[in-house]
Amino acid sequence: MNSKIKNLSIYSISLTLPILVSGILILVGHQEIQASLLLLILCVLLIAIKLGQSPAISTAITSLLCFNFFFTDPKFTLFMDHTEDIIAALTFFSVAIIIGHQTQKIKKQAHDEFEMKKSLQNTIIEKDREVLRTALMSSLSHDLKTPLVTMIGATSSLIELKESLTESDKDALLDSVLSEAKRLERYIQNLLDMTRLGYGGLAIDRQIITISEVLQALKKRVVKDYTNANLVIKCPDTLPEIEIHPALVEQALYNLTENAIKFSPTGDEVIITCHTEPNWLVIDIIDKGPGIPEELRDNAFDLFNTLGRGDKHQAGEGLGLAIAKGMIGAHGGKLLILKPLNFESGTCMRVMLPISE
Repeated sequence: MNSKIKNLSIYSISLTLPILVSGILILVGHQEIQASLLLLILCVLLIAIKLGQSPAISTAITSLLCFNFFFTDPKFTLFMDHTEDIIAALTFFSVAIIIGHQTQKIKKQAHDEFEMKKSLQNTIIEKDREVLRTALMSSLSHDLKTPLVTMIGATSSLIELKESLTESDKDALLDSVLSEAKRLERYIQNLLDMTRLGYGGLAIDRQIITISEVLQALKKRVVKDYTNANLVIKCPDTLPEIEIHPALVEQALYNLTENAIKFSPTGDEVIITCHTEPNWLVIDIIDKGPGIPEELRDNAFDLFNTLGRGDKHQAGEGLGLAIAKGMIGAHGGKLLILKPLNFESGTCMRVMLPISE
């Protein structure tokens, strides 16, 4: 019933518009044949664009009848006295039909291109999720074992050798246990993030939000975890809104900021800047550390890639960048590694998120 009512309203508009235009032309005393034909052609074009080919044909037929009835001699009849009027009417109808057909064809091509781009974007997002999903099982044996073995060994030494250990030895073993426990906690959190992205059926609950809100939450978290960090955020207040899952994007930015802090000399600034490019909101996280060699950048986002520094390096188990890329990719965004423009060394991690339409 609803579709019938909709179709009825569509065809009512397509039939009414040329009659309305013709009536207005008569009321204002403007009855030139050329002007009336141009306006009636415009009616056909508008209906073709908005409502489709079939309604446009209805508009073309109605326009032809209006042209004959109101603007050709003898007026207010369906006859024509002059040959040029008949030729004009036939030409008008032919052009109107062609316009309706070509408009429909163009609309279909635009729709097909949109669906193709959407499908390609979904494929890229699904690929990112698949990479994360595949890594879940392999990661269990790769990085869970190392901190567990260290913690077990240190705890066993404390129990079995406590009588012979000095206080400094005990403190060193306890520090080792605490350090590996924190590493394990961070690793488990990363696994949970991977799981969250790893199942394709998981819907990302997006909100329209400003990036400043996310960055404020990020700074509070960084200051709490790294009391000596020198984090500087330079973002204008006029940035456009984005449609994201705030917690996921915050986690991605946290992973990148954490890396920047760990690789920066103590006390040096880690700078976050924001600007816009056509269709994108750009967030740069810049540090003054040793930087990432250009030959390693292509593989920097691979799972378990510690950039050649090994499992014991403070940067962790090589999941942070992969997690960040997966989270940004799930939003249709991009994550790039650049060299900072104003520093001799360091790294610029560029996050690009689509701007909400």
